[in-house]
Amino acid sequence: MLRKILTYIGWFLLVAIFGSYFFFASMLKTKGRADDLCTKVEVTILDSTINRFVSEDEVKEIIASSELKVMDKAITEIDPYALETLLDKRSAIKFSDVAIDREGTLHVEITQRRPLLRIQGDEGGFYVDESCYIFPLVKSFTSYVPIVTGEIPLSLKAGQRGKIDPEGEKWILSMLNFGEYLRNHEFWNSQVQQIHILPSGDVALFMRVGDQTVIFGGLDDMDEKFEKLEAFYKNVVPIHGWNKYSKIDLRYADQIVCTLKSKKNKQ
Repeated sequence: MLRKILTYIGWFLLVAIFGSYFFFASMLKTKGRADDLCTKVEVTILDSTINRFVSEDEVKEIIASSELKVMDKAITEIDPYALETLLDKRSAIKFSDVAIDREGTLHVEITQRRPLLRIQGDEGGFYVDESCYIFPLVKSFTSYVPIVTGEIPLSLKAGQRGKIDPEGEKWILSMLNFGEYLRNHEFWNSQVQQIHILPSGDVALFMRVGDQTVIFGGLDDMDEKFEKLEAFYKNVVPIHGWNKYSKIDLRYADQIVCTLKSKKNKQ
């Protein structure tokens, strides 16, 4: 009987010892986590080979100059979502992803907006990305996308960013469709330097090669119109050169209407 009692006491003591060990170990681990500090910030710009609107140093400065300072702060007190919200307010940042590891390194991944067009109006220059998001030009970097000028049917304010009204969005979508077409056709993307909106609403193109104004008209039948322009380059330019015509009109079905340069312009 005594032996049985001693056995039970032994098992009880053993369980108590292991239980105490795991309890205090857990407490120490929790304390250690609470005392761990953020000692490093690593920033990755995922699409830096395409655009450089935002640099690693700028991202670090945005965080450091905010009330969400992270350096030497307990990692349990750092709110990744709040940091993402802060960074996403920068118009050139499409979205950010923030996480912190157990070693105290804050990892920030940035995806920038990718413009398709640049609109140049009375209130300055603006980029437009594929989601119809408008944001002002960035001094530190220029994205070489087609520029839209002329009678732009939008009411833009200096420094405006974000989405626009539904009526303006309809026009923007048609221009983005044209910009997407250019981006998918390497030759024309390299050739079209400027998209000019005429008072009539028709589109005129200014090309990198040749000083002719190309009257494109509406943004319909794009394949057919560019095929006619290609035919002009292949069949007319080799014979008459680049300087004979001042205007190339692609608006008419199955024909190209060319306007001769005046003698005054030739002189």
